[in-house]
Amino acid sequence: MTSHFKVSQHKVVDVPNEYVDSEDGQLSSQFTKKEISILKYMCNNPMFKNFKPLPSYEIHTPITLKHIREKICEHYDIRTDEFYNKSRDETLIKARRDFCHLAKKNTEHSNFVIGRAMGKDNSTVCYYLKQKTENLMEIL
Repeated sequence: MTSHFKVSQHKVVDVPNEYVDSEDGQLSSQFTKKEISILKYMCNNPMFKNFKPLPSYEIHTPITLKHIREKICEHYDIRTDEFYNKSRDETLIKARRDFCHLAKKNTEHSNFVIGRAMGKDNSTVCYYLKQKTENLMEIL
């Protein structure tokens, strides 16, 4: 959390709450008068008058095959061991098909690696990738 402090006529600065005294709402004694005067000087500098902070970006973590498999099992309400078994139940076929499509789209793994991740071979992955899917984005 941050608090807003007016340091000049035109400039407000966000300061982390750890530097604010909770009793009076003023900057804590961790800032010296010299530091406060430097901050005010910087804010009055024409170079910083129109300064806008950079937008915050989400930290992108790569999607793994394990993550995709967990989301698929959650979406189709199946257990991981069901996902791996040899049953040809319609729900399991759809789950495996969607797993192949999501894995191919969101990772850089080969068909061989994707097949190994679901206990099948690469020809099975090729077969599933030829099939049409629907609403893949709601799974992830």
